[in-house]
Amino acid sequence: MFELPLDFRRWPPLASARKSFVAHTQSPSRYPAEIAAPLKWLLFHRIIASAMISCRIQPSCRNAGCADAKPTSNPNGVVMPIDLAMDGNVAIITINRPEKKNALTLDMRMEVQAVFQRVQDDPEVRAIIFTGAGDDFSAGSDVSEMGTGGVPGSLLKMRLLHRMLRGVSHTNKPVIAAVKGVCIGMSWSMALACDFIVAAEDARFQFAFRHIGLAPDGGASFLLSRYVSIQRAKEIIYSGRFVSGREAADLGLALEALPANRVMERALEMARNYAAAPTVALQMMKRQFDASAAQNLDQALDFEANIQPLMVQTEDFREGTTSFKEKRKPIFKGA
Repeated sequence: MFELPLDFRRWPPLASARKSFVAHTQSPSRYPAEIAAPLKWLLFHRIIASAMISCRIQPSCRNAGCADAKPTSNPNGVVMPIDLAMDGNVAIITINRPEKKNALTLDMRMEVQAVFQRVQDDPEVRAIIFTGAGDDFSAGSDVSEMGTGGVPGSLLKMRLLHRMLRGVSHTNKPVIAAVKGVCIGMSWSMALACDFIVAAEDARFQFAFRHIGLAPDGGASFLLSRYVSIQRAKEIIYSGRFVSGREAADLGLALEALPANRVMERALEMARNYAAAPTVALQMMKRQFDASAAQNLDQALDFEANIQPLMVQTEDFREGTTSFKEKRKPIFKGA
């Protein structure tokens, strides 16, 4: 029988998916062996995706601090601490494990990826806030899982980390990281992979790899050097020191640094503004910025020459030009 990876079997929310997968793979195959094995893997990934993106969503939540914004339990009574709530067309994704400073387990990495995939594919979502519950954004990797599983376990951890990071980075809608308290390691990488960081003045960012004898992971050196000089990026990573929210804003690593009690308010203000914008246009803007690092000027001009003829066919372009002529505020529908 085709067996599931151990870490997958241990995740209670996917118990029913496991049953479905095992039931399918125990039955006699109708295909030759060289075709059956890849098909089983395809089935495996499709069942995982289906189970993972059936995550909780609470459209009645009108603000990030509302009483309704709580994680819900799966049928097995286990709370998976990645919460998804809606404020109009703004999705609010919250790492909800405050008793552990929102440290991320392997299961949580999978769920972060799944939730970002869901909001990416949901046409009702036009902007995203990524934050942490309680007083912290996230302390990074759960230290109890570090160094476990030998080489295969380490490779699994890296795969899940990279999938999670790509899930955040590849989202084509505006993503705002609202950061309070600690934001360490992979969590800082995820924040840097967002479009904007709104930080508390006393937030504490850190890449602590040197303190535990590791090289940077989670794209830390790449992401950091996109925002600051190579010398400053090296100094931050080589020293493993904390960077305050105020210093992050001064260095260009955060858009703004505010009192902690204003961080979510400001993030919501920004997200609501982007959610009311022409969605497809913002998506294309994001693609242009993402591609620019690997382009020269001629390539960038060719890229925009392919995009703009598509943009003039959108409903939002017609609404924008019509409202301009009529001297009124445009009402964009994201289409």
